[in-house]
Amino acid sequence: MSLRDLRLMNQRGAEYLAVMTAVSGLGGALGATTWIRVDVAAVPGTIVWCLALMAAVLVTAPAQPPRMGMLCLAWLLSGLLMFASAMGFYTAVLEARGERVEATVTQVRDGTEKGRHLFYALADAEGTRIPGELGAWPGAEIGANHNPEGEVGARVTVIRDPEGLVDPRLPDDVDGSVAVPIWLVVFTMTAAACMLAGRPLRARPVVRRPRETSETGRRARRRRRKRRLRQS
Repeated sequence: MSLRDLRLMNQRGAEYLAVMTAVSGLGGALGATTWIRVDVAAVPGTIVWCLALMAAVLVTAPAQPPRMGMLCLAWLLSGLLMFASAMGFYTAVLEARGERVEATVTQVRDGTEKGRHLFYALADAEGTRIPGELGAWPGAEIGANHNPEGEVGARVTVIRDPEGLVDPRLPDDVDGSVAVPIWLVVFTMTAAACMLAGRPLRARPVVRRPRETSETGRRARRRRRKRRLRQS
C-alpha cells in the first residue's frame, strides 16, 4: 500500500469513525435519559442507527464506492458502541452528582418488549416521585429464570440523579471502573473496522487492444485471400 493510499484510508476511516461515534454517542446518551422510556427506546435507536450507515455511505459516495463489507462491520460494532455510550453516560452522571437513597416502589409496570420485564416507579423518603424508572431489581440476573421481583410498597436502595436527567440505578450498576473499559474496547474495535473500511478500492487494470487501422486491416484481408487460394 502506497503512502497516498494510507493517507486516503486514514482520511476516510476517520470520517467513518466520526459519523459512527457521533451518532452512537448521541443515540446512547438519549436512550439513557428519562426523556425516553427504556422499553420503547429500541425503535428510535434503530432508526438513528440506520441513519449512521446512510451518512457514512454518503461521506465517500461522490468520490468512489465504499467497501460495504467492512463498512457494515463497523456499523454493526457501532451498535455495541451505542449501548456502551448509554452505560458510560448514566454512570458518569450518577457518579458525579448521584444521591444514594432508600426508595419505595409506588407502581410496577410490565414493559412492551417480549418476555416479562418489570419497571418500577419510585418515591423517596419524603414521598417525592423520583424521575424515571428502575429497570432491575436487586438479585436479578440477565437471562436468568425466576428472577426476584419487587412489588408496590417494597423498599430498595438506589442512586438517583437530583436533576432527573437519568433513571435511578442500583448501586452495583453504577461502576465507572467497568463502564469506561467496556466503552474503550468497543470504540477501539469500531475504529479498527472504520480504518479498514476506509481503504480505497483497487482499480482493475483495463487492457486496451490496439485499434486496427485501415492499412493493417487490408493486409490481413490479403493474407486471408492468399491462404484460401493456396488451399484451393
